[in-house]
Amino acid sequence: MIVKKLSGLCWAAGLICAPLAMFLCSCGEAIEPDDGTADILLPANALQYLTTEPATETTVTTTVTLNPAWQENVVENYNYSGGAVIKGVPHFTQFTSYYTACESISAVSLLQYYCVDMDLDRFIDDYLPRTDYPVTGTDGQPYGESPWKYFIGDPRDAGGFGCYNTCIADAINKLADGLAVPLKEVPLSKLCSDYIDKGQPVIFWGTINMVTPYQSEFYWILPDGTTYYFINPEHACLLIGYDDNYYYFSDSMSGTEITPYAKWQVEAAYDGLFQQALAIDPLVLETLPSFWRTEAAKSEVFGTELNGAVT
Repeated sequence: MIVKKLSGLCWAAGLICAPLAMFLCSCGEAIEPDDGTADILLPANALQYLTTEPATETTVTTTVTLNPAWQENVVENYNYSGGAVIKGVPHFTQFTSYYTACESISAVSLLQYYCVDMDLDRFIDDYLPRTDYPVTGTDGQPYGESPWKYFIGDPRDAGGFGCYNTCIADAINKLADGLAVPLKEVPLSKLCSDYIDKGQPVIFWGTINMVTPYQSEFYWILPDGTTYYFINPEHACLLIGYDDNYYYFSDSMSGTEITPYAKWQVEAAYDGLFQQALAIDPLVLETLPSFWRTEAAKSEVFGTELNGAVT
């Protein structure tokens, strides 16, 4: 089929963003960090989970394993209101270079929490499946790929449409097959009991500020012939805690490391974005070769005397 590009991104952006001028098409208006950077900070207590075992008694070659006891990061009865919150999760804020990169930011923060050496630019450029914006066919209908498979557009563009959990899982699983586990229709209470209570953050798909999601008038036809309607204002962040009244997040739209949202708002946002989430499989994590460990982690474990003898 012969297609032509849409007449600029303003057409798509206008249809999606007009009802909520305060939001960008995927992840909303960026927050400028105070120092103009977007550094990821390694959790201060992460290195205690790295242990060393000599391969033999006669060599300095060392292997790295991960202690799965991440629940030691969990602060129970956070703010004296029940529940639990995971502390030490790396926190990004969105700024002008990453307008709609909330899914990628969440993925990199999650990987960094587990001491995996990944930065945002590398993730976007080398791992994230991406495709062009929808285009108009000769029949006047818009055609495009599925957000379950690709990030639609550019995460550095204010008009980026975002992506869903299977797309991010495909990106992370380029490190190791099965490392990322896409979750669908898992109740929030079960996400908390199965993951948060064990110190394992979960990427959560909802909306900006957990506002009520709505189906945009903007749509495009997928390769399988079905019609996809964009859900506004789509957003992804890390679920890191809960209590009697709130769920807690590491949210790139927030300037604070721990952001609470009312439970009823979170539940509505979660339902509106198809009840999707993503977790890391700790057993697959243990199989990652040492070159995926952060340099800070390797230095802490091995010291400098090995001079690259790490395996």
